[in-house]
This record gives sequence, structure tokens and C-alpha cells, in this order.
Amino acid sequence: MATLEVLENNPKNITGKHPILFLHGMWHGAWVWEKYFLPRFEKLGYKAYAMSLSNHANSPRKKAFNLLRINDYVDDLKQTINSLDSKPILVGHSMGGFIVQKYLENNKVPGAVLMASVPPFGIWSPTIDVLKKFPIDFIIANVTLNLRHIVNSPNRYKHILCSDNADISDVKKYVSKVNTESYLAYLDMLGFNLVKTELIKTPLLILGGEKDRAIPLKVLKLTAKKYGVTPVIFNNMGHNMMLTPDYKKVADEIDRWIKRL
Repeated sequence: MATLEVLENNPKNITGKHPILFLHGMWHGAWVWEKYFLPRFEKLGYKAYAMSLSNHANSPRKKAFNLLRINDYVDDLKQTINSLDSKPILVGHSMGGFIVQKYLENNKVPGAVLMASVPPFGIWSPTIDVLKKFPIDFIIANVTLNLRHIVNSPNRYKHILCSDNADISDVKKYVSKVNTESYLAYLDMLGFNLVKTELIKTPLLILGGEKDRAIPLKVLKLTAKKYGVTPVIFNNMGHNMMLTPDYKKVADEIDRWIKRL
């Protein structure tokens, strides 16, 4: 089995009871956690890891991109967890949150954070929002089966994924790093392979941004209601909560929640 890309921090004094494993969303890779979150959690005393799914960033190619399914990504997550010395706290962002939920159907960890997560009941509402805002780009992405067309310009990337105060020079760097995304995995999240929430017993923290245009607040609140959890909402924050200038607010909320487990 090919080794996936896993980045890690190096805390001098580990005070966190459990390690943390970060999982990125659509189009991205472990690099989204490298700038802010891995150093922040190092400072907070946690051994932390960030993985890249197959075909993403510097992870090896498993099969043709559009043939990858959500279950392939769940297998990637399982492989990475099994390579660690102990079960981690999982932090899944966007599609990563959906993958975490699918993993938790049949597995347990000490806790999991769903960060601006794709909802367990499907991604129809966010899909329709993107169609309305960027109809031509949405049609091109679906006709060519290349979902990178949704976020391959700084304007669209910033609108869909960033907080309003994101620096445009940073946005351009992020756009240069994005992958395409598996069309079959996207269909799984539309309805082909939804989450069996009744199977999930792991403690959950659900986080969202007030100005998230990828997973709108109304959708995030429905996810929280489904799990019987009160969500934590950050004012004026967009979708990519790990890359926002206010990232410390998010990281520190995760730290507080872990300490209460």
C-alpha cells in the first residue's frame, strides 16, 4: 500500500492526552494545515498530523481521479490512523468532515471535530448555491467532469472558500495549489453514499463560519441538529477556517473542547 503524505509538528512538551489528525476538504491537501494549525497546536502542546488523501497534494495516485469514491478516502483515513501510535482526535474540514463521519460509522476515536463540514444528509443545497452564483463555471465543471473549474480563479476561490478579509495574494497562492476533485466522490456526497448518523457514537464538536458560502450556516445548523450538538459559530468567518486570519479563535476552541473530553 502506497504511503500517503503526512505532515507533522514537533512539540517540545506534549501535554495533549491524544494526538490530532487533520483531514482537508475538496481540492486541497495537507498543506492547508501547515501554515497556521500545525504550529498553533504545537504551541498548545499537541502532537498533530495532517494527511493528504490519495491523488491530492503530494500523496501518490491510487487510480484515475474521477474513479475515486468516498470509501477510497475513508480507507486512506483508516490507513493513516492505523499508522499512528494511538487513536487521534480527528479534525475534518468540509469534505474531510464527511469522510470523518463515514469512518465513524464503523470505528471509534476519542473525539472528532466537524469543521465547516459537508452535512451527513448530502450536499445538494451548497451545490445549488454555487450553480446560481457561477452558472457557466458550474456547467463547464460538470460537462468536463473536472471540478477544479469551480475554484480555479482567485475570484471564485475567494467568494466560495475564504473569509472576506483574506489577502488576495494569499488567495492566488492557494489557487495555484488546488487539485481537481473526484466526480464520483462528489456524487457520493450528493446522495450515493450518505452518512448513517445513527451509527456514530463518538463525541463531536461542530464548528462553522457565519459567512461560509460553501457550507452555509443554515446547513451547518441542520448537521448539528442531526447529531444533537450545539454548534460553535465564528462571526465574519468563511469556509476555509484553518486559513483565515482569525485561525487562532478556531484552534483555541478546539483545544478547549478537547480538554473537556
